[in-house]
Amino acid sequence: MITSNKPTILLILKALEGRGAERMVTTLARAYIDMDYDVHVLSLEDTTDMCLDSRVHYHIVPYNQPLFNIETEQATAYKEVAARIDEYVLKNIGTPKLILANIYKVNWIMAYSKLPNIVNVLHTAVSKQFQEKLAIIPAQTISHLKVVYGAHPCSCVSEGACQDLLTLIGNLNRTTTIYNPCDVSQIQQLASEHFHIEEFGLTDKGYIIHVASFDAMKGHRDLLQAYAKTERRLPLVLVGKGRLEDKIKQLAIELKIENKVYFLDFYTNPYPLIAGAALLVMTSKYEGFGYVIVEAQALNVPVISTDCPFGPRELLTQKNLVAIDDIEGLATLISQALDDANQFITPLNQQLLPKHIAQQYLDFSLSIVNDIN
Repeated sequence: MITSNKPTILLILKALEGRGAERMVTTLARAYIDMDYDVHVLSLEDTTDMCLDSRVHYHIVPYNQPLFNIETEQATAYKEVAARIDEYVLKNIGTPKLILANIYKVNWIMAYSKLPNIVNVLHTAVSKQFQEKLAIIPAQTISHLKVVYGAHPCSCVSEGACQDLLTLIGNLNRTTTIYNPCDVSQIQQLASEHFHIEEFGLTDKGYIIHVASFDAMKGHRDLLQAYAKTERRLPLVLVGKGRLEDKIKQLAIELKIENKVYFLDFYTNPYPLIAGAALLVMTSKYEGFGYVIVEAQALNVPVISTDCPFGPRELLTQKNLVAIDDIEGLATLISQALDDANQFITPLNQQLLPKHIAQQYLDFSLSIVNDIN
């Protein structure tokens, strides 16, 4: 066991992939270290797209379980994983003061955990994530979600996502809203690292940027269709990776804009690219929060977004938003933002700084303990 006189914080996630949940975990881990906690991160997969602070203890407990089509069989498998995690944590870490379980798969597994002080962190809109199943088998899906999110208190990363959960399954356990943290100083420091954009034929403040994995919910198809309707004064840079990348490349060819769209892959540090952009665009169909918005705000970069459920409208003013699926409106907003970029720079909410968010999780956990006692 790693012994320390400091209180322990444990953050659990599937893998250190380059998504919002993982950025939240790495940012909070740093914040708790700076607050003099002993911080541990536990992953179910050995994937490290994101870098952890060297002071954080990193653990891997492989779940090594097949995916079953039948829920009861999957639940039985996940109960075994939960027991293995419990045993590992108690033996190698101890009893944490706070455990934050991130994303649905981990939430489901940890529903069977016997460890104390667990808080589920929901990073997306549950009704959107389970939209198809809710349409086909609503009663069974809601029953399942009550099992997953009724076992432990829940924190959602936006008020919209919180209300979505409450509407769907009710307040089965304590539920709150705690936004994702934004480490401005860390982002600005990383943004100062030199990136050779000239190697891609790009110039500083001479391109539009979109940072997201190539998944359907991220709206790449709408973005390309809207961009094709603009004058295309600046090239469009797409940063990310994912299963739909080849289809989006093909769409760029079909729209005859392939010479204006740059595919730059995934970067552990995308901040020099964001800082150098004339405009950041987010085109998601739904989000829990919309991390890239606050990262653009931290770097004083103009940003526009779809008014998707549920995060962007809590981070941006109405003039920065356009309805989802409105291709013409998105094209118009892109052009307007390039015409008068300063009007689309929005300040970062200082309550999103990591020390404030880290303390909110501690306060929430303490309030639960006090209620029990």
